[in-house]
Amino acid sequence: MALEKGLRLGTMTLEALKSSGGLDAALKGFERFYLGPEFCENLIDASVCGEAAWLQGRGKKICLLTPLISEKGAGLLDKVFKKLLKSVESGKIDPAGLEVTVNDFGAIELAKRNRLPFRLNAGRLLRDNVFDDTGRAVTVHNGLALKFFRELGITRFELSTLGIRPDVNFAKGAAFGFDRRDFSLTLYYPYLNLTTTRTCLVGMRDVPPEESVRGVDCARECVISSFELAHPSIKEKLLIRGNTVFLKFPDKFYASEKGLARMNVDRLVYAPFP
Repeated sequence: MALEKGLRLGTMTLEALKSSGGLDAALKGFERFYLGPEFCENLIDASVCGEAAWLQGRGKKICLLTPLISEKGAGLLDKVFKKLLKSVESGKIDPAGLEVTVNDFGAIELAKRNRLPFRLNAGRLLRDNVFDDTGRAVTVHNGLALKFFRELGITRFELSTLGIRPDVNFAKGAAFGFDRRDFSLTLYYPYLNLTTTRTCLVGMRDVPPEESVRGVDCARECVISSFELAHPSIKEKLLIRGNTVFLKFPDKFYASEKGLARMNVDRLVYAPFP
C-alpha cells in the first residue's frame, strides 16, 4: 500500500504561500493539497475553486476541506459546490483528482443534492461516530456506523496523530462487526484537534443556542495567527486557532510505513500550522 503525502494549507492562499517562499518546495514535496476551512463556516470562500484548478494544472491532487455548517454555512458551501461543478463542466477541474472532506452531515446532504462527482471523506470532526482515539489506542467501536458511512459512499476517514504509535483493533474486526479492508485512514500531524466550539473563541461574540449565526461576522483573526493558551492545571501547551483548540506533538509518531499500514493509514497530511 503506497503512502501518499499531503499538505494542509487550509485557508492559506497560494499567493500567501508563494510570498513566504514555500510554494516551490510544497509543489516538489507533496502529491495532494488540502484547501479550504476545516472548522469554521465563516471562512468558506469560492476562490478555493480557482486554486484547485491551478494546482491540478501542475499535476497535483486536491482535497477540499469543509467545516461544520449552520444555515449560513450551508448557503456559502452550496455556492462553492456549484462553482466546482461549473469548473468540471468547463474542463478546468478533473473530478477524479479532487476529493471533498465533510465534517457535517448537512454537507453530505448538500453534496448529494448537487450530485457532486467527487469522492467524499469523513473529516476529523466526524471521527467519534466510528473511532475511539481518547486513549493510547485507535479503535473502531461501531461497525454499524462504518456500514452507514459506506452506504453514503464514504470509506476514507481522517484522524489526528496521538503523538505515539497507537494500538488498534483492526485485526479483530470480525468481533466488532467490521472488516478492515472496508476503510482507509488519513492521518494529520503534528496537531491534534481537541475541541471545536460553535463560535470563535477570539473573534466573535458569544451566540446563544437559540440565536442564528447568520448575521454574526468576524474579522478573521484566525487567518493571521494562532494563540497559545496556558493554564496552571494543564501541563501541555495548547494552541487556539479560531474556534478550535489544538495540542501539538513535535516528536515523530511512527517508525516505518509498514507500521502505518498496520493502522490502515495510507495517507499522511502535514499541517504546518494548526
